[in-house]
Amino acid sequence: MRFLFITHGIEPNLFQGPHWLPLGFAYIGALLKQHRHAVQVFDRYAAIDRLGQDAEKIDQAMLNAITIFAPDVVGLSTVSPMIHDAVHCAKIIRDVFNGTMLAGGHHATALPRLTMEKIAELDGVGIGEGEESLLALAQGKKPDEIKGLYWRKNSGKESFGRVEQLDLLPFPDFSLFDTDFYTRRTSSIIRGFHLSTLSMLTSRGCSQRCSFCTESLTYGGGVRFHSIDYITELVKRALKQYPHVEGIYFHDNDFMVDPARVENICRRFIETGLAKRFAWAIQARADRLKPALLRLMRKAGCIKMEIGVEAALQKNLDSVRKGTTVNVNEKALRLCRDAGISVHAYILTKTQNELLADLDFTLNWLKKNRPDTFSLHPLLRHPGSVLYKEKGNRFFESHDWTRENVLRFYNEDVFSKISPQERKKWALSRYNPFYKRHHRIIRYKVNPLRKWPQMLYEALARRLKKLFAK
Repeated sequence: MRFLFITHGIEPNLFQGPHWLPLGFAYIGALLKQHRHAVQVFDRYAAIDRLGQDAEKIDQAMLNAITIFAPDVVGLSTVSPMIHDAVHCAKIIRDVFNGTMLAGGHHATALPRLTMEKIAELDGVGIGEGEESLLALAQGKKPDEIKGLYWRKNSGKESFGRVEQLDLLPFPDFSLFDTDFYTRRTSSIIRGFHLSTLSMLTSRGCSQRCSFCTESLTYGGGVRFHSIDYITELVKRALKQYPHVEGIYFHDNDFMVDPARVENICRRFIETGLAKRFAWAIQARADRLKPALLRLMRKAGCIKMEIGVEAALQKNLDSVRKGTTVNVNEKALRLCRDAGISVHAYILTKTQNELLADLDFTLNWLKKNRPDTFSLHPLLRHPGSVLYKEKGNRFFESHDWTRENVLRFYNEDVFSKISPQERKKWALSRYNPFYKRHHRIIRYKVNPLRKWPQMLYEALARRLKKLFAK
């Protein structure tokens, strides 16, 4: 069979962080190709790099790809803040495509029946992980009998797709994507470090249940691991295939959930010489960190750790069920600093009963505790999260999934007591000047002098782009 997968675009009017190569389709595509099925990806996000923000051009390029490749199955990715893009794509694709159209990902997993109702052009919805479900479809199994596939024709049966033995999967196929685009040198992937990077996974899932998070929604409960041999060989092959790559971002939800395993990974990187070949970054909980392990990680090439600090006030940590403390967060920053590992701190804003005084307290906390990089993220109510169940007001169930409706929902400040005008004034006068100055200093501090000209050139290009955009 022939499969064409389509990634979602981006929404410039919502917070945008780094954009990593879509690993889900890289794994699914690799498995299908291993079984001699044809696979292509049309990446609506990467298309912006060559076609600009012209939505009509991107749509036409997508439709042209469908016409030329002539797939049997089209698969759409879904995330809740961009679900309107999936609605739009399904509608215009159906005008030129009569084959099977499916949707998968976070949003479809959270609301499978509703996704089918709201997007009438779909034949089915994937729930959970899609590798084995799509392979079963490609091999001719009846759709209504496939685990993890909710099929319209017989009203659907909900079941969760899950790969129990991760090492049975082939290595992700990065070549399905524009790797020149995703591995371009930037300071926004391993934050602050101007590197060419790739994204990888060594595990799937998370053992925690923070009220706002849906990061591991498609993985289900618990954590599953790739073996050390699998990880080592994946890294070796990727670095051989893309010799210009200098860093790897391990996208695990909680890389350090098993300290003994982390130690074994580090020792393998050191023993094989890989530690000298690439730098790497991870996400971890603050309460996982131990001094000896951090020192070993640094020796093995770890240069960046991203921690969900979330709040400088204990009341806010408790309100989102983080299961940690401000003291633990502060200690984690010190431990990383002592080990020579740079830290990025994720901080939530627009939290319950937030006041301007709380924003000032958070800013002062950042100045005092000095994470190398940091970012403020609004507290959002994603379907599938505890927070959406409690505070989402059944928005997606009771509204059309138009761009205007979805943007309004995600921009709505339902928790804090700060007006939009007050927040904007605070950001312009207090937060933005400190953020820009701090991150500019860090970039030039952590990168060697030989990289400064390119960094200066890119900074100038960004300013000119913003200037002409106005």
